[in-house]
Amino acid sequence: MNDHHRLNAHGLRLLVTFEKGPADGSVRLSSGGAALTPYVCPGGELTIGYGCTKWFGGRDVATDDRLSGETEALSLLQEQVIEYEDAIRQFVTVPLNSNQFSALVCFAFNCGVKAFAGSTLLKHVNASRFDDAADAFGMWLYSTSGAHKQALRGLLRRRYSEAVLWMGYDFEVACADDAVALVRERPPNNVGTDKVLSKTPFKDVLSVAQRYPLTDELVLSTPAPAPSVPAGKAEAPGAVPQPKPPATSAQPKPAAASPAAVPAVKPGVTQASPPPVANVPAKLPPVAPPPLPKDAAPASIEPKDMILSKRFWGLTVTALGTTNLLPQAAQTWISNEGNRELITWLVVVMIGFALYKYGQHKAKKPLK
Repeated sequence: MNDHHRLNAHGLRLLVTFEKGPADGSVRLSSGGAALTPYVCPGGELTIGYGCTKWFGGRDVATDDRLSGETEALSLLQEQVIEYEDAIRQFVTVPLNSNQFSALVCFAFNCGVKAFAGSTLLKHVNASRFDDAADAFGMWLYSTSGAHKQALRGLLRRRYSEAVLWMGYDFEVACADDAVALVRERPPNNVGTDKVLSKTPFKDVLSVAQRYPLTDELVLSTPAPAPSVPAGKAEAPGAVPQPKPPATSAQPKPAAASPAAVPAVKPGVTQASPPPVANVPAKLPPVAPPPLPKDAAPASIEPKDMILSKRFWGLTVTALGTTNLLPQAAQTWISNEGNRELITWLVVVMIGFALYKYGQHKAKKPLK
């Protein structure tokens, strides 16, 4: 699912920042701060370079191992992180982007694969609770020294840096040495676990980090494998492979004819004539349009004017007869004086209705 990811440049920068050799002069350091000679880390392991406990090839670091400089130290670190990249791919069951993957690699590199596999952080990640996962980084700030489990400000800075990278922001300003504070109280007789009295909240660190978003493109799905390069044609570094154009025909494209390429015709041998080509008519015979419906008007005729329609005048007569004579007929019915107005009203309404139906029929036909 996340096989296409490797530790990106931001994750490598985070490891280089927090995995420098001791600055007390006990070992020789490279220009970037890597230990060029072995030293014993707080965990009791022989370490060299940027926090590497293994030498090239996978064996443990020996006391006589030496790094030539910064380039070799970075090469050893990049070889060392392969183990932790494989662990992230093994235990994470949801797709990650490049920064999320790199943040988890940095966490596992420092805390160990076993600790990562049983962590609350991994549970939040696999449940797609990414905001809770960012908060879970800050739980891992304790270092064991004998019987005393102490909270370290350096570890808190490192966890906050990983969480900021997880969220897609740059960690250097938000997690600078003077930007994260930690106040703790040691247990009696240095036995047990430190009590953390106060620490810089992660939300305060994140509010600063949001000013520095990482603008790199985040890869969310496995890209298509790059096409193989023919032998002897190595790609230039950083070149993007271009897709091959689709073949247009199974037949090879004929080369342009030249006088030397035309075969000579032997005398007395007749060349085979090309097969005859069927005569195709230039134009198909016209197809008669389908007949129009019986009552349909031709499409080229404009719609009939409303004023010239008998339907309009029928409706007008009906409306006039109803609105003008109905009150008079009502008075006649009430007073019982006569039926002349009623008969007149009925005649007008009947004439108007007849005109309406006649005009409705005629309005379907085109104007003459």
